Amino acid sequence: MRFRSEREKRLASSVIAQMISLIESLLQRMEPIQSDAELSETEAGSLLLDAVCMQYLALGEAVKQLDKLTGFTLQEQVPDQDWKGIMGFRDVLAHQYFNIDPRQVLWITREALAGVAATAETDQGFL
Repeated sequence: MRFRSEREKRLASSVIAQMISLIESLLQRMEPIQSDAELSETEAGSLLLDAVCMQYLALGEAVKQLDKLTGFTLQEQVPDQDWKGIMGFRDVLAHQYFNIDPRQVLWITREALAGVAATAETDQGFL
């Protein structure tokens, strides 16, 4: 990745490490969940959904920080990931919390997050 300074590159390394940690935690927490009903129909599931959504908020913030550190060229520099989608999901969680669909959270975790994890770990690796 291209950065404007060595300081920004070091900051980006820290942000990427945070992203990897968040992704690992999200995957671990959601691993035993088999259906969206488990997230919406039980007290334990609702608590888990709350925790997972908070981690997605943090992940979205980390991606926004990384985008800023690249001079808002993250999507151009690493086009194989939907960075705008991650940032947008963060915004939905922050501003439309009561409209969150547990199916969407489960799908994102199962289908989209693994690719982001592979990209982040390869490059811790964007650097």
